[in-house]
This record gives sequence, structure tokens and C-alpha cells, in this order.
Amino acid sequence: MRSSAAVLVAATFPLLTLTGTANAAPAPEPQRISGANPFTDCTPGAIDGKMADGAIEPQLAVDPHDARRLAAVWPQDRQRGVVLAVSRDGGSNWQRTVVPNLTRCSGGSHDHVDGPAVTFTGDGGLVVTGGLFMADGSASAAVSTRSEDGGRTWTRPAVIVAATEPAQGGVGGGAPVVDPRDPDVLYVVTPRFPAEARTRNDGWISRSADGGRSWQPPTLVVDAGDGHLVSGHRLTVLDDGTLVDVHSRVRFGEGPITNRLTLQAVRSTDGGRTWSTPVKVADQRTKWLFQDPESGEQVSHTTSLLSDTAVDRRTGRIHVAWQDARFSGGGADAVALASSDDGGRTWSEPVKVNRTPTDIPMPNQQAFTVALAVGRGGTVAVSYSDFRRNDTGAPLLTDRWLVRCSPQAADCASKGATWRETRLTPISFDMRQAPRIPDEASPRGYFLGEQTGLIANRSGFAAAWAAPDEPGSAAVHAVTVR
Repeated sequence: MRSSAAVLVAATFPLLTLTGTANAAPAPEPQRISGANPFTDCTPGAIDGKMADGAIEPQLAVDPHDARRLAAVWPQDRQRGVVLAVSRDGGSNWQRTVVPNLTRCSGGSHDHVDGPAVTFTGDGGLVVTGGLFMADGSASAAVSTRSEDGGRTWTRPAVIVAATEPAQGGVGGGAPVVDPRDPDVLYVVTPRFPAEARTRNDGWISRSADGGRSWQPPTLVVDAGDGHLVSGHRLTVLDDGTLVDVHSRVRFGEGPITNRLTLQAVRSTDGGRTWSTPVKVADQRTKWLFQDPESGEQVSHTTSLLSDTAVDRRTGRIHVAWQDARFSGGGADAVALASSDDGGRTWSEPVKVNRTPTDIPMPNQQAFTVALAVGRGGTVAVSYSDFRRNDTGAPLLTDRWLVRCSPQAADCASKGATWRETRLTPISFDMRQAPRIPDEASPRGYFLGEQTGLIANRSGFAAAWAAPDEPGSAAVHAVTVR
């Protein structure tokens, strides 16, 4: 069904105190930026019941030449289409529009969209990418579309890569990344998934030389190898044009998933034509399955496979953050951070950066759905969700948090770093009111998406996330933290 980490899930699986922290800071009031369902007149599809209702997994972008211009995208109404919201005043006001011609509910041909992402090009244009797929599995594609006027009009979707033979598997979408040396050059890494479980897959990169209007034939980034799958690609383009792709590699087999997950990186210095041998960033020691502390219901379990990356443009340092249970002896996932100062060749030892209390029941310490950004001056920011305010009452109290580290006396990738925490959700939301994916689907359980938005701008950091707005449905919220 879903073409990113969820496909990998289906294919691979039939008390420490944080030092060097600062007190939590107050946050501005977030605002809801998603609106009413724009696809009410569209005929329901065959697998709508296996999709999350409402608006989920938002992604954000900021115009590099005008920090007041922000853009957010998300899939809505059981992933029947993509909605774009644009702000021209730094996030105080937003205007929404449906991105046209992607799905049948928006004038296209595919049934559903997965993992939409957005970026600003160097000339102020907007490029939206996404993975499209048919409900019966007959076809899938990664596509892009471009707007020159802030989302009012769009180019016809350009195919990045497509799959039309179910026996050969399917393809997923990827986020567009701009080459800092040339604003017309964009890259997208897309996974290809096998038609049968427990067979190898690979990842491919596509390049656009005209701002996302068209794409060159893809080239191979990484082959998982026999008995393995790769997924969760996060691409970084350094100032000298070096490409670094960080992704998860899963080994098939029995025993704990903790022993079969690795975060690894590959590099290219020739525009993606050839790639280095993978190097290990770290073992991903996630608990894998996230559960409601009382009921045992699964919660956002596919986020266990995903990482996020960001680069410090002052120094070229690459940061990566992900979920990891190593800091509690395997008891609960926290947020781990590692860095590379040599273009992805070597990586520092993981350190814990979330400030979830450790004097609460272990199930309430779970931290998940991680996003990462680096701001001006090298400030590193990480956002995540946790259950720290949960009790034994009817709601599963859930909050969204942001921690920030300024690289002063101590390196942000060291154990001595100081992290300031901000609560993004002034009132906890009830995860048990979130859309629930049925058990026969993947991901299953309470689901608000596999990713959230976090970007740096001149005034601080902007974050976007999904939260329940009524039983079984979700809405997107955003806030800027200065």
C-alpha cells in the first residue's frame, strides 16, 4: 500500500539521566493550517479504509532568498491528493490549494499519493514531489510538479521514475534537494521495492537540470544485496557538490530486529553517476514496535526505520538523527544524534538529545517521529513526540517537543552539549483519537504519518505536525519558535 518505510516493514517482519540540559522554554501558540477535506466529491477507492483520514505527515520548506516565504505540503483525505499551504509572512497566515493532476481526485490518474515533499528553487519557484500508486498495485511512480507563482498554477507532472509491471515491484517517492552551486539542479532519491517479500531491493537517484521541469534517467545509488532491503533515504548535497545519502539497511532473518538494522551512508562526487561503498553510521537499536502504554495498540511503528539529516553550511558538518533504545538498555526509544565532519566518510558515536524524563514509567518514555534541522550559526534543532504526560486515564496524552543546541563550549554531537527544550503542543492531544490503520494493513495502529516538518529560517525554526482534530481524523498544525 504505502511505498516507503511501510513496504519495508511488510517485507521484513511477518534508566539514564540526560546531562547538560536547560529548562523548557515556552512556545508560541501553534495554528491549524489544514482545512476542510477538498476531495469530498471524489468517489471512494478500494483501499480507502486502509488509509488515514484527514491531513497527515506534513513537510516544510523555506525560500532561501526570503525567509518570510514558507510552504507546507501533506496528503489529505485518505491520501487521495496533496494540499499545499503557503505563507508570505513567516507563518502568521497561510493560503491553501490542492496540487493538481497528481491523483484521480485532483485530475490525475493514480489513486493515492505517498510522502509528498516540497522545496523552493533558487529563483523562488516551488517544486512538489510525491510517490503515486494504484490501489490494485498495477502501477506506481515518483513525479514532480512546479509552480512559478506561489501555488496558483502548476506545470504538468513530470515523471521521475515509474513502474508499470507489478511482477517487477514498485517505486516510492523522494524529497527534492537543490544543489547549492546551481539553483536549477535538483536531485531526488527514490526506492524501488520488490514484488515479493524478503527479496533484495535498491535505491536510485534522478537529476533535474531545469528546476524540476524534467528529469534525466535514474542511476543506481545502492543495492541492498542478497537478504537485505534499504529504505528511508535522506539525501544531502554539500557545498562542493558531494552527494551523501543516508538510509536504513535491514537484514532478513530471525531474532530481534535490533540486531538486523543498520544506518549507513554512501557518497558521490560526480553528480550521482557513481557511489562509494556504504559506511556504517550506527546500528539502529530501535525497539521497532511502538505501543500504547496501556492497551498495547501499535502507534506510528514505521517511524522506527527512519532517520533525518541536515547540514551545517558554515562547516559542512552533516548531522543525522533517529530513534534508538540504546540509552535505556533497550527499554524505550530515545532520539540519537551523530555527525560527520568529513563528508560522510566517518561518523561520531551516537548521543542522546531528547529530554524526555527518565523517572517515569518506561513505556511513557518512548520518543518517536524525529525531524532535524540546522539553523544560522550552526544551531541544531530536533523535534519529536513522546508520552511523558500520559497517565492511566482514557486519553493517551501525547506531545510534540523541540530541542535546540548552539555549538559553543561543547560540540552538539558530544555528551556534554546543552539542549534547550520547547513544548510545541500547549495542550496534549489524545493519540487514541488519531486515525487507526487496520491490522491487516501496514503501517497499522494509530497513525499520524511517517514524518513531520522542521526547517530553519532567519527567525528560528518552524515546525509542522499532525494531531487528531476529531475521532479518527487528523489536522496539520504549525508554529515558529524563535
